[in-house]
Amino acid sequence: MNVVEQIYQLRKNFILIGLTGRTGSGCTTVANVLATPECKSLKSLYLENNDKPINNEIRKNKIIYQYIQNNWQGFQVLKASDIIFYYALLSDFETFMKSFSEGKKLEDETKGGVSPYWTGFKQKYDALSLIVKECDAYLKEKRYDDDEKNKKCKQVILKDIPEFRNSLKELLNSSIKKKVLYKELQQWGNNIRIYDSIVADKEEKQSEHSPSCLARKINQFVKLFRVIDRKDKTPTLIAIDALRNPFEVLYFRERYSAFYLMSVNTTEKVRKDNLFKLGYRIDEIEELDKKEKAKGDFSNSYQEIDLDKCIELSDIHITHDGTKVGDNRHLINQIFTYLALIQHPGLVPPSPMERVMQVAYTAKLNSGCLSRQVGAAVTDESFSVKAIGWNTVAEGQTPCSLRRLDDLCEKEDANAYSAYEKGDETFFNYASTLHTRYITDSSIEKLKGLPLSYCFKDIYTTVTGQLKNQVHTRSLHAEENSFLQLAKYGTIGIKGGKLFTTASPCELCAKKAYQLGIKEIYYIDTYPGISMQHILDCGDKKPDLILFQGAIGRAYVSLYNPMLPLKDEIKAITGINAKQAEIENKQKEQIND
Repeated sequence: MNVVEQIYQLRKNFILIGLTGRTGSGCTTVANVLATPECKSLKSLYLENNDKPINNEIRKNKIIYQYIQNNWQGFQVLKASDIIFYYALLSDFETFMKSFSEGKKLEDETKGGVSPYWTGFKQKYDALSLIVKECDAYLKEKRYDDDEKNKKCKQVILKDIPEFRNSLKELLNSSIKKKVLYKELQQWGNNIRIYDSIVADKEEKQSEHSPSCLARKINQFVKLFRVIDRKDKTPTLIAIDALRNPFEVLYFRERYSAFYLMSVNTTEKVRKDNLFKLGYRIDEIEELDKKEKAKGDFSNSYQEIDLDKCIELSDIHITHDGTKVGDNRHLINQIFTYLALIQHPGLVPPSPMERVMQVAYTAKLNSGCLSRQVGAAVTDESFSVKAIGWNTVAEGQTPCSLRRLDDLCEKEDANAYSAYEKGDETFFNYASTLHTRYITDSSIEKLKGLPLSYCFKDIYTTVTGQLKNQVHTRSLHAEENSFLQLAKYGTIGIKGGKLFTTASPCELCAKKAYQLGIKEIYYIDTYPGISMQHILDCGDKKPDLILFQGAIGRAYVSLYNPMLPLKDEIKAITGINAKQAEIENKQKEQIND
């Protein structure tokens, strides 16, 4: 193996992809594509017989396709839902049965005992439960030195538990007509993150490993797979379907440089159509959406499902239009592209959409907002950047992240605070009371040097009762700020241009974009509100809303920054020096003469 192959083997030997996205968006579809043993059956955008004029996109697709054909290997898929069932099998049969959301119906059917209807299933459960408990005791030892037990644990999670779930699904379908187990999976997952068990024991304290319990268990299997593959001298390629909690994302990101979070996104219509096909009723979809879109406090978001945050943290964004995999060249092309770039960074350059969104993504880091950082960029129709912006205060004012509650109350750094904050009695008294509480509770010591910053809007809306009013923020929105840069420094106009924003525009910014004649709006996160339906989907000059697709943030740098100059790679691999080749040819000709 030459030095070039050794360098890239570091990338190829271990890849860990976490999938995330709303239920029905297509995570399992992408996982199934990744698990495909041979890629010849997968059709990408590359066509051998292309009758269209060749452009750079076609050239990129050809390079990607040819690379993948020579380097494709199927992934092993670890389903988070199977790990949750693994936890369920650590419980006794009675606890397992009672944990169903429709447990009362099951009790009625069994009439206080195990009916003949469930006897066969109980036998399956008890037999598999013994094996799972044996595997769990082995995994907790963290030795992974017994080949027989290694293979047994791998078979449990990849074969035995999926088969068990299918038998349970069939039984429930013929029994209580319950087609899906989403309620149980959600509740069990939340309980596991906190209590390391599918059962929430309110009398017991949360696990010492909370909220990483589920992630730790997944990681035990990742380590197990790596040990097995090393002995077999094969690469370890794993896809986790799917991560739904932001702490789990950070858990793997901090441990593995080879970890990439890939979000799978689609339109609401396609997503709901997919759920209908899976057997979800309308009321079940509404209940599912309510839980997946729920916004709790900070601690809850790191112990329960928080898909918005997971999507926000994603390294790679994949779009799926619902077309069947066999015909979905666009989806396959996206998967091919990012797998190729993971293995060989810099193989092709980024798309214009990625290039400009990375500018907006980088711009958001300038934000001094304490709640959410947002970045934006405005381009002309050719993707040439004309202005960038981020959510921040007006020029000359102090960002919220640099202001301190103790400075306000102790009347220091007076220029950083408004006349209202210093002079309004109700506001100042509330701020002083809050500051006193921090002091009396010794909370300042707990911060260990962190600044005691505060959000003006939070205090203002509390003391005035205007809890839903977004006008009283100190900051300009990122899109608004980028539009003002155009006016501030002069421009020939941006009509027909494009807006890139890390979060879709609110009602106020959407109106400004419409008025400026923005033709296309690219976004990553969906901002809550009715701006899309009420402002942008109205009139005869509606801009196109385009969900971002591509690599962003650290992944953008990791995937598009070549490890070696391609010219040097070709020379090292082939042994041919392009500059010397002609000289050597002439020397051979002279000798022959």
